[in-house]
Amino acid sequence: MSINWAPLLGECEQQDDKLIFKGGTVEYQGVPSSAVGNFIVNQKFAGGTITAEIEFSEIDDTTGCSIIFYYDSAQYSFAIAGLGNGPLYSIRSFYQGRWTTHNSAGDAKNLKPRQKYKLHISVLGSNVALNVDEVNVLSFILPVSLSQTQVGMWCCSKSNITIEKFCVNSEDPRAFIVMQFTPPYNELYDDVISKICQEEFKIKAIRSDEIYGPGIIMGDIEKQIIEAKLVIAEITPANPYVYYEVGFARALRKPTILIAEKGTTLPFDVSPFRILFYENSISGKKNIEDALRKHLKAILTEGWRF
Repeated sequence: MSINWAPLLGECEQQDDKLIFKGGTVEYQGVPSSAVGNFIVNQKFAGGTITAEIEFSEIDDTTGCSIIFYYDSAQYSFAIAGLGNGPLYSIRSFYQGRWTTHNSAGDAKNLKPRQKYKLHISVLGSNVALNVDEVNVLSFILPVSLSQTQVGMWCCSKSNITIEKFCVNSEDPRAFIVMQFTPPYNELYDDVISKICQEEFKIKAIRSDEIYGPGIIMGDIEKQIIEAKLVIAEITPANPYVYYEVGFARALRKPTILIAEKGTTLPFDVSPFRILFYENSISGKKNIEDALRKHLKAILTEGWRF
């Protein structure tokens, strides 16, 4: 798909695969300030990687250029990761006229003019990582899961900034499934949860018994929960490992769908939450399928919750 840029703020010029931000000085509330640009492309993203090459013609104290990996047109809120405009590297968000810096590092004095920087950000579930020139310089675990939105570039400078080779590679979202690995829960996973996630919503469903390779199993599970878009937990048996994983997911404010058989006695710290109860029968299978579809649809369209 060819990239079309839509300028929301600031002046730009498009030359083939290049976008040139026209920097300068503007008046903001009577005070001279560096020009700012917000440019959105015609591609959507909820996870995967975004790459771009940027070059600053000159450097000043406010110079910065970042990839916008989340943009909400209704609230005019967005999240960015990139170079300059304060620290050398940063992951930030803008909401209701206020900036929040989630993580930062480096001295912006090291930013150089007329040097090409290769920006690469990856978003997996809640985890955002920023690489510059193939070096992992920054990462942050967001307290939210991102919905699918359009993306782009954010610029600030008194001089021009050239952006080229902008590329979006989206990945299907992941759902981490928490449950006991015995019948009839195996059948519930294979015939209902995994089937609906993957075939109807293009969500990659994975359980911890499907994780292969060396490492500490609990560390692997925590990594999978962080990188998942959502968690689905079957909590009928009073399994301490299941409850630990549910608690870890909720601590990350990860969207979590809890399901249990009708008649299950739940502990006090879970009972206040909305539970999808089901019957282990033909009609019960249809009911849990319908309820799961509705919850998945709601989660996939849910926006950033600041």
